[in-house]
Order: sequence, then structure tokens, then C-alpha cells
Amino acid sequence: MRGRVAVTDDVQVEHASNDRADKSVYILDKWYVAARLNEVSKHAEKAFKICGRDLILTRETRDQCTARDAATNKPVPCEISEDLIWTFIASDESRHADPGPVPGFGGPKGKVRFMEKVIIPAHQDDAVYGLLDPAHTPFVHRSPLWRGNGILKEKRKSFEPSQFGFTMMPHAPVNSDIYHLIGGAISVRIAFRLPGLRAEYIQNSKHCVLGLTALTPIDETRTVLRQIFYWDTPILGAIRPFATLFARPFLNQDVNIMALRQKNLGYRGKGMLVGDSDKQFLWYLSLKKAWNASGRCRKSFQNPLSPATLRWKT
Repeated sequence: MRGRVAVTDDVQVEHASNDRADKSVYILDKWYVAARLNEVSKHAEKAFKICGRDLILTRETRDQCTARDAATNKPVPCEISEDLIWTFIASDESRHADPGPVPGFGGPKGKVRFMEKVIIPAHQDDAVYGLLDPAHTPFVHRSPLWRGNGILKEKRKSFEPSQFGFTMMPHAPVNSDIYHLIGGAISVRIAFRLPGLRAEYIQNSKHCVLGLTALTPIDETRTVLRQIFYWDTPILGAIRPFATLFARPFLNQDVNIMALRQKNLGYRGKGMLVGDSDKQFLWYLSLKKAWNASGRCRKSFQNPLSPATLRWKT
């Protein structure tokens, strides 16, 4: 539960309590990334746990897979799309509902060029917080490889509601020099949607890079974070062999800070959600609440968000 108090300069502060009862609920009746296609061999089975459920995936062919609940042996909707295996995690009361289409992101050529994954030691909600907090970057991700001179700059971004989420409208990048590897005038657009999918489109008139971050809960205390890239620019193919040297330390910084955050809970520490920098996470909570209030039905769900402009420094 969270209580809001007003402070000076029109800043709103949310105090996060230690009552985790609301966090025991997963976001159900949604598609989750279970694996990259090449993680499951043809005609082989692989066991996974998603949202506390043990699943067995079987890859039949290049374009077909099946999944079943290990406890009940009942089938689970499973699809292959854009080089990823997706499974639909239904609530008990919606096990026969139409899952709808797998999320599509339009990754260049539909082929994963690079993926790195880590396990975040946190509940799904906390993992989403780490994903949506724009102000943590200069304090958690310290490296000249993915940031410039370290000077904080004010950001002003416009957002619009989108399907099951919200979108940061196209803008020119400010801090990250690595964007300019593509060359030319770069535009960045970032879209977030339930249950925990963040798509960052980095593009110019000739090329596009899609960075898809997918969060998949294992159980109430662990969440898989997959950083997945699609691209159509040759320069990134040339540096792909070295990408793990950059991606693994970057993601481990998120793992380490989240482990410290969970340690703080043991001392009954309270967090705060402050101002525009935390507004995206508050939007996520509103979306999650609206999804549950709709009966987790695609047709009756109404996005509660409105267009907004947010400001923060990073």
C-alpha cells in the first residue's frame, strides 16, 4: 500500500510501505517471453518456471512449439514470434479465454541479433520499477562506454497512452554516444506495455535498432530480465562478438542495486516515489490496477492514462 503526501514545489511523494500483500499477485492473462528460440533445441523439451508455475516447453519445428503445465499436464498457449518463444499465463478463472495475439514489435528482419539475460532478485513490480526509473542511470550505470561526460542534463519528454501502456514520443538522444554508431540524425522512441515490456526504437532514415527489454517473473522473489536487440545496420554486426563485454556488466549493475534494495526491506526500510522521475512507475501501477479491474479482458480494459510531459535530470 502507498500513501501520498504533498511537499513543496508541487512535488508529490509516495511512501512505499513494507506490506507486500499486493505484490503477491502476478499480472496474469498476458503473454510472457519464455525463451529465445535457439535456447530450446528442435524436438527437445525444456523446463521453465513462469509466475510460479512449472512449465515444459517442446520445440516441434522452426516455427512451432508447445507448452504444458508440469503439475496438471494441461496445455498452455505457446507461440513463436520474432525469434522468441512466448507463453500465455492465464488466471484460474480465465484458462479458456482467448489469449489474443502475441505482442509484436517490428524488430528489423524479425531476427534476434543479440540477447543477454540476468535474474533480478526481486518481485515483478520491483523489477518494473528498475526498468522505468529514468533517474537511476548516472548513479547505477557508471561507465564511459554508455555515458558521456557524466554531467546531469534536464530531460523533458512527452508521453502518450498506447495499447496496454504508454509511449515516450520520438526525440533526439542526449547522453548516450553509443546511439551515434548508427550514423545520421537519430530519433528515439520508447514504448512500455503490460506486463513488463519496454521497446526502444533507435533509428534514422536508413536503419533501425530495436532494444526490447522483457521481464518474466520466475516466482515472487525472482524475475528474469532479457535485453534483446534487433538491428539492420552492418556496424553493429561487426561489434556483436564484443557486446557481452558491455551488456553483462551493465545488467549486473541493475542486479546489484536491486539486491541492495531487497536487503533494505529486511530492515523495514521505506522507499519513496518522487515527482516526475517516478511518474512512469506510478503509471504502471495504474495500468496494473485497471487491468485487474477489467477482469483481465482485452476488450473491456480501458487505459487510465492521459497525455503528459515529464521532466527530470539524468
